[in-house]
Amino acid sequence: MAKKFKAKKRVKISNFIKIVFLIIIILYIIKHIKIFNFSLVNPNSSDKYVKYILEDNNHYSYPNKRNSNIVSDFLLYLKNNFVKNPKEILKSTFNYKTKINNQKQELVIEEINENMPSVYIYNSHQSENYSMEYLEDYNIIPNVLMVSYIIKEKLSDYGISTIVEDGDISSYLQNNNMEYYQSYEASRYYLKRAMDKYDNILLYLDVHRDAIDHGNSTTEIDGVNCAKIMFVVGLEHDNYQDNLNNANHLNDMIKNKYPTLTRGVLQKEGKNVNGIYNQDLSPDIMLMEIGGNYNNISEVLNTVDLITPIIGEYINEKKQEIK
Repeated sequence: MAKKFKAKKRVKISNFIKIVFLIIIILYIIKHIKIFNFSLVNPNSSDKYVKYILEDNNHYSYPNKRNSNIVSDFLLYLKNNFVKNPKEILKSTFNYKTKINNQKQELVIEEINENMPSVYIYNSHQSENYSMEYLEDYNIIPNVLMVSYIIKEKLSDYGISTIVEDGDISSYLQNNNMEYYQSYEASRYYLKRAMDKYDNILLYLDVHRDAIDHGNSTTEIDGVNCAKIMFVVGLEHDNYQDNLNNANHLNDMIKNKYPTLTRGVLQKEGKNVNGIYNQDLSPDIMLMEIGGNYNNISEVLNTVDLITPIIGEYINEKKQEIK
């Protein structure tokens, strides 16, 4: 009986080893075949797809490139399929559609040329989040990086070629032993890289969100709530006046059409503030706050619907000045 018991035990151990070995092989195949590089369900139309792949994963959580593994490959897949293409998924998620009677703008629509972008959007603080309202069931935390890609899509509708910086600010800080307060130094690296690569950008837009109460960050336009915007200009460099003039001009364009949408242009200098915001690199660098931490994604998108055609007008003005 003892021999039979030992034989059965050896068989169980052997089967267990085989199962573990099989799992390892499957995981290896999944990683190297890059199964997560294609969509098993259409990400632009499937509500279940969003709910499934984003469960317990914040949309902006993507991996450090140095530590690539199966989990990081999956998170990278989420980033490429959700963060970079958020508009259609958001529509299917909570049936978002433009609610504002936005008059069509008379814009010169040009063919998009990805190699000659007119607008470069980046986020010195990529992880600044908005309210999870409407998206809590999907465990999605909307943030400024997502909004940047939505602005890009909207500007593309008006023929404005736009690129969004997806370099990971937090990884850059970590890899260079830097702290969060040095985020503008990290974004400066990516900003200068874009300047070296493209010589035709007319607007460098650093998109943020503020930290204020909902009442001060929200306005009602045409019966719906919109997240207010604000421009920030640093005064602690020699050529700040050019940045201030450009920010005032775009702010006035927005204010003329939607008087309550903008909180104005905030000029910053002195102790405990950055005071430069990388604006010393170019007069065409603007910092725009869109809403606050209590605004939901619907309110933010309503604002994006309103400001993108105006940004398009601004870019076309710049193009005419060059001609």
